[in-house]
Amino acid sequence: MEENDKPIRSTPTEVTGEVAAIALNAVPMVGGVLSNIANTFIEKRQNRRLNEFLVDLAERLRQLETRVNSEFVRKNEFENLAEDIFSKAAETRQDEKLDAFKSIFLNTVISDRPSYNEAAEIADLVHRWQDRHVILLRILADPLAADHELGNVVGPGGFLMTSISAILGKLLPNWNEDQIDRTWQDLYDAQIHRTPGTTTVITDGGIHQLENRLTDFGRKVAKYIVGPSAEQR
Repeated sequence: MEENDKPIRSTPTEVTGEVAAIALNAVPMVGGVLSNIANTFIEKRQNRRLNEFLVDLAERLRQLETRVNSEFVRKNEFENLAEDIFSKAAETRQDEKLDAFKSIFLNTVISDRPSYNEAAEIADLVHRWQDRHVILLRILADPLAADHELGNVVGPGGFLMTSISAILGKLLPNWNEDQIDRTWQDLYDAQIHRTPGTTTVITDGGIHQLENRLTDFGRKVAKYIVGPSAEQR
């Protein structure tokens, strides 16, 4: 058999890339545009995580099909947003950040008043972060849900005194004090929450001590990075 006659064998990554492009192309209304944009990154990166990101994004878009803002997806800003999110996802290895990028894209395209500039600003912020920043912000966005998911390890409190560090230590048992302190300070410096430091002694109100600590900007960012439910309206 001549060299040029040998069958071309796709690598597992290439097959997954093909599947990602097909999955996006099947999304009603926006599939063709997204598939074309995605192909550029698939061919350049050969990135398994990116392919999985795109396949999952396609599935979520199908679930949210009836809520997609038909006016926004016809604008150049929609294509700009897709290119921006796909580019950042292609450079990201951390699962929490990939999930945040996916949520930013979905929350924007289903919004009644989508803002490309706002979404791009928040995507840039997440791109500079580590997974730990996303994890902590999601806890602060809904402390009760975070505690419930872990079996109410913090609960309503009951001891005389506690600290932010002690509460977060229960919610993030695999983090050391330095990780907790640095991540908390990073979010404070980014004006995500309004509480400097984690070691100040406070009354033990349990998990409720983490409530209402986000700034207006922090709440906005949190709203973008929490994925929309298919049942929400």
